[in-house]
Parts: sequence; C-alpha cells; structure tokens
Amino acid sequence: MKTTNTILAAHDFSPSSKNALNIAAEIALKTDSKLLVYHVVSTSVLADTVSTVNYSPDDEIKKNEGLLKRSVTALKKKFPELKATGLVEFGFLIPTIADKIEEVKPWLMVLGVKKRSGFDKVIFGDVCSTLVDKISTPLLVVPLNVKVMNLNTVAYAWDGKTSETTQLNPLKTLLGNTLSDIVSVNISHYDADVEKRANTFNAAVKKMFPQQQVDLKQILGLDKETTMESALDKMKPDLLVVFSHHYGFWKGLFHKSFAKQAVNFSKSPVLVVY
Repeated sequence: MKTTNTILAAHDFSPSSKNALNIAAEIALKTDSKLLVYHVVSTSVLADTVSTVNYSPDDEIKKNEGLLKRSVTALKKKFPELKATGLVEFGFLIPTIADKIEEVKPWLMVLGVKKRSGFDKVIFGDVCSTLVDKISTPLLVVPLNVKVMNLNTVAYAWDGKTSETTQLNPLKTLLGNTLSDIVSVNISHYDADVEKRANTFNAAVKKMFPQQQVDLKQILGLDKETTMESALDKMKPDLLVVFSHHYGFWKGLFHKSFAKQAVNFSKSPVLVVY
C-alpha cells in the first residue's frame, strides 16, 4: 500500500493515550510528518436494537470534538512547529479505525496502552492486539510507562522465514540519523533453513542500516514465544520490532501470533511491521 506522509494517532483521552500522543508528536516533528489525532465515538455492540435506533451520537460527538480540539491545541503549544489536526467520527471502534487507515494511508499509526492482566484482560480484550490482525499499516504501541522514545537499542524479533528486509522500512524512517544498536533475535531449534538464511539476512540488515551497529543473536528453544519473551526481558530494548503475519481463519487456529502476544507482554514500545 502506498502511504502518505501522515501519522495517525488514536486518542481516547486516557492517560496512556495522552502519553502516546506526545510520543507521536515527537516522531512527527523528527520525520517531518503531519499528525492526525483521531477519536472514535464508539457505538456499543452490546446495545439493544431499540436503544441503538433511538440513540443520537450528535451530542457525544460535539462534546468529544471540544475535548479533542483542546488536546490538539495543547499539543501545538508544546510543539510549536507541529502540523497537527484532529478528527472525531462515530462508529464501531475497530472497523472505523481500520476504515480510516485505509482512507488516510498513514505511514505509521500510534496507540497508547495500559497493560491489563488477569480477569480484566479476558473481559475487555485489547484494542491494540485486535488491530494487529485488521490492518497492514505499521503500528507503534506505546506503554504508559514510556515517557520518552529512546532508540539506543532496537530488537527485531526475526522469525527466520525470510531474508527480506523491506518490512523494516518504517524502522529506517523512525530512526532517521539516530545511532542505534539493532539486534535481530531469532529463536529456533536446529533449523537448517534458518541457518542458511541467517548470514544473508544479517548482511541485508547491515546494508539497510549502514550507520547502525547491527548484530544477529540466535537462541536455541522449542517454545519460541516463551523463549523470545524471556530473551527480550533480559535485553530490555528501547524498541521491539515484530513482523505480523496475516493468517487466514484455519491457519490462525494453528499458528500463534507473536505480534499480538508482544504488544501484550512488552514493557518497551512495540513497532508492528507487515
């Protein structure tokens, strides 16, 4: 998909969303991008037919337009050179966001997340992990604990399935002239195909990021997701980059999505690429 020089930041006025909005503004300035701050007044799938028919979202939209305008104004005051606009729309949350991405074609989408756990997570789910399967635009998920977007160390969870590096173009844009250590981490168990691709892949990453310190770390493990999570927990990168596979329904039953898992467990920002 051909993209525009726009960053789409979803904003729901929560502390985690406000925090991610500041990160999005910093990235927009660094990359000379326009920032679209987007809020969806979401209709509930749990609402009964009668109340849905009688419900008019106009008042809610007007109220949230006022809130969003104040948010964008405050953002411009903090970042005077920022090119930012705000937009409020009504609809079902995930489909409406996905449609807006298809329309705007941003090169990056930014979301803030406050980690849930236990029963709360089971009941409410997670917008970020749901979006991973619904979009193909690079998605940056920013945890509430991250106040500044440092990029000293970047970890790429390489699955070993390809030596291609074009999926890392959004990372190249994000880094710009920032000097970083880029470590590709691969978990496998004596996989001959992965071994054949490893040198080619690492050489391609070095060619793509000539200014950066590039390394490939291969770890033996049968449970790839758990081993990767443990390795990243020890590594503590400033940014975790993961490649998301869009599986069909039947394949999805047999393949775990590490990208979806990563946005839930990572304490670092996660950049999901496609």
